[in-house]
Amino acid sequence: MGKRRLDFVIPPEYDGRKAIHFLRGPAQCSYTLVRSLKTFEDGILLNGTRIRTIDRLHTGDCLSITICDAPQTFEPCEIPVEILYEDSDVIVYNKPAAMACHPVRGLRQGTLANVFARDCAANGESCACRLVGRLDRDTSGAVVIAKNARAAAVLTGHVEKQYIALVTGMPNPKHGVIDAPIGQPDRKNPRRMIVANGKPAVTEYETQIRCEGYSVVHCVLRTGRTHQIRVHMASIGCPLLGDTLYGGETERIERQALHCMQASFIHPVDKRLCIVHAPIPKDMQKLIPLNQ
Repeated sequence: MGKRRLDFVIPPEYDGRKAIHFLRGPAQCSYTLVRSLKTFEDGILLNGTRIRTIDRLHTGDCLSITICDAPQTFEPCEIPVEILYEDSDVIVYNKPAAMACHPVRGLRQGTLANVFARDCAANGESCACRLVGRLDRDTSGAVVIAKNARAAAVLTGHVEKQYIALVTGMPNPKHGVIDAPIGQPDRKNPRRMIVANGKPAVTEYETQIRCEGYSVVHCVLRTGRTHQIRVHMASIGCPLLGDTLYGGETERIERQALHCMQASFIHPVDKRLCIVHAPIPKDMQKLIPLNQ
């Protein structure tokens, strides 16, 4: 079982308050994590001694938590995948196209989770695979995985992703915001649509290069819906190249031309800004003019 210990010095504003208040506040522990910590002998310590969540804290005390992770259950695989960033709490991969993020029925091997299992084993770690936002199987680029429950709780909903997309034609206007809810009318059909009762979805886009018959577009997601960029760009008449599900042509590229080129987040422990870049893959590079 993997372990991650974190130490916190109690500030004056928490003097005399219960441990649960600090755990749910500055320590950023979810209720689920707090319940888990309470089950371990070294889960919650105050100055080295086990305490209850109702015990009182004092200024200058050292509150320690030890996060224990269940053993990894995915079978490791040997597919090489570039690691863009890694520390004790977070790892960011440059996922290739044609690789699923997580095993599903009928696909238990060859996913990014299987790659993560291999890399954890190589480092002597045993971490559950907590994806902080997934990419579609044929979308390449930066994927963030939290190595423990606290990191996952802190990062979820707080990772900004920037994408580069190759789209049919040229968006009109050249830059803007698409604010249109997305839903899945037929659960047996993977195709998503803009529907009035869908989940809110917001995409900012800016056309960077106009090519012959297509454009290079920079997109920033303000929400994280499945197929969001693919649906939104198709809705304005500019489906992604290679995206047959939403009407994209396949003459230039054989998969949807979408790449997550940057992931940025505030680190869950030391609070520094992390900006991770993912190089654009060759199949998209060859379609982007070098002189622009």
